[in-house]
Amino acid sequence: MRGGPRNARARACSYNGIRRRVPLKEGAANNHPLHRAEMQHSYIVDTARAPWKRSATEGITFACQVLLSGEDGGPEALRFRFDDCPSVYAHMHLTSQFQLLLKGAMDFPRGVKHLEALALHYTDHNMPYGPFAVSESHDMLVLHPRAGGIISMANLDARRKINLRGRLFASLAAESEWRPLPGADHSAFKFLMPPNLGPGAVVVKSPAHAALAMPAAEFGRYEVVLDGSVIIEGQEIGPPGLRYVRGEQAAEALVTGENGASVAFLTFDRDALEGGITGDGLALEAAEAMARAI
Repeated sequence: MRGGPRNARARACSYNGIRRRVPLKEGAANNHPLHRAEMQHSYIVDTARAPWKRSATEGITFACQVLLSGEDGGPEALRFRFDDCPSVYAHMHLTSQFQLLLKGAMDFPRGVKHLEALALHYTDHNMPYGPFAVSESHDMLVLHPRAGGIISMANLDARRKINLRGRLFASLAAESEWRPLPGADHSAFKFLMPPNLGPGAVVVKSPAHAALAMPAAEFGRYEVVLDGSVIIEGQEIGPPGLRYVRGEQAAEALVTGENGASVAFLTFDRDALEGGITGDGLALEAAEAMARAI
């Protein structure tokens, strides 16, 4: 970990507890997902200020917070609390995805495992998963680098678009050991994904007033508060508040609050550039399905 410079050529705007830092001269080209922006893109979300909505999809009921909509070409972040359900239908998203299970349990009978919080589930774009069961006051974050929609695997056209080389990975935090954080007294970290897999996932815990800095996130990174609080650009955020950053420069360091903090750093790799809501038939259907659900 290391410190990163504050982006001086940016402005911040906020709405519904969401604070976004954007380049001063941002235009349509900057919003293109393949654009290699030199300036830092940053979104800060205080989940305590985001409204909840009750909804349902395919008869499955849940509560949801839309934390980041992805409508501006940026990241899409959702929080779901599914009611106990023995089978959430098999589906896929059109972008890469981190699911972070904050509470409760998920059971994947087909090739994954039983997950209990804290747990991680990652998929590349167009990588189907499920069906799966949810129980025990389920609560999870669904984190995309940009809008990804949702498409049921009952859709025959979707089956023809499956990413046959796609990666799927799941892990329980309890199965990973804590390691001392080099150069930081009383701090520790654990891997939630193998360090050479491509995308990265690590949890860091530190005492009060520690600066948690990470390298630049070329393809995007979510930083999720799991316990305690952090100060981000003068704003104190508690769990499961988050920041999303993307750019060629390192973002400003998170600083832990009075009681310290545990933070999950979830970093996308090049697969974040693939897929998405492109305007073709399947993508439009996926976008419409997500809009109906949330």
